[in-house]
Amino acid sequence: MRKALITTLVMLGSLFSVAQAADVKFSGNVGYRNDNFEVGSTKTDRDRFRAQLQANAVVNEKITAVVGVSTGDGKSSWTDMGNENSLKNIGLDLAYVEYAAAPFAKVTLGKMEQPWHVHGLMFDQDINPEGLAAQFKHKSGLYGSVFRLKLTEEITAADSKLDGFQVGVKKKFLGANFDVHAAMLKQDVSLVRALGCVATLSAPTLPVCATADKAEFHILGASASRKVAGLPLTAFVEHVKNDSVSVANKATAYGVVLGRADKAGKWELMVMNQKSDANALSAIWTDSDFAGGNSAHDGRAIRGAYALADGLKVRGSYFDADIGSGNSKTNSKRVMFDLVYSF
Repeated sequence: MRKALITTLVMLGSLFSVAQAADVKFSGNVGYRNDNFEVGSTKTDRDRFRAQLQANAVVNEKITAVVGVSTGDGKSSWTDMGNENSLKNIGLDLAYVEYAAAPFAKVTLGKMEQPWHVHGLMFDQDINPEGLAAQFKHKSGLYGSVFRLKLTEEITAADSKLDGFQVGVKKKFLGANFDVHAAMLKQDVSLVRALGCVATLSAPTLPVCATADKAEFHILGASASRKVAGLPLTAFVEHVKNDSVSVANKATAYGVVLGRADKAGKWELMVMNQKSDANALSAIWTDSDFAGGNSAHDGRAIRGAYALADGLKVRGSYFDADIGSGNSKTNSKRVMFDLVYSF
């Protein structure tokens, strides 16, 4: 862990040297979480914390470099308190260079945020894959991305490959903002299968298993947003089909988000239902907070947040899902309370 910390500090130091010839901005957050979850007869109550720091360096009008460090592991930036007040894991969360190839296009190389977007809890947003991506956004409302990525798995020592693309369009119609998108992701997880099934740090009470050699996800999604009684309201739906298998291969999420807790005194509320067949989603990508990270689930999520001050937010999340298939289902409940200061 000390070696990883030293490496991270050296990389940040290199970025600081770039600051002499570049415009560098820093951002980050520190948070506390109480995490209570119950899977069948197993109950766990944990106090956790998170610390993240990110540096954005504008090298010139075309090149931007980003480096970020974070606590946590591959599928969660939160880490447990305790263990004799020991030093905590911290690692490189982001490290990429972004090149503005044209006013409407950019190319990203390195460890980056996911270069596609979906609604729901089908892809864990804590996972930052590594590779190459090209993205475009046109003034007509058209946007898209194409990417080739590698992901070092939390559940194994192997890598999986992910190739894919996404296209979409954003338009304003009848006073509402509409977003319609489609994506195709092809993942090769053949190295994962042979290594079987183990518990993860993010979901220690349940094993996560990779059961397919390859996956081909076809994704369709849409959202509509407008203000209602002065508050922003967004309704969304997302559908995923894994065409690498012919049975139990569909997942759907739908919900609404009301409000936006982006300034002092503002609040937001999200309500969502999500159902996934056993072969619809990759256990590697499924959100670790929802349904214990299992790909076969049927449940709901409720999230609320209130901004106590600019940058200071309190947030609550409730997840209730049945996991498994057929008659062998287990109920999973999770309640989380967060206090996060962002700067």
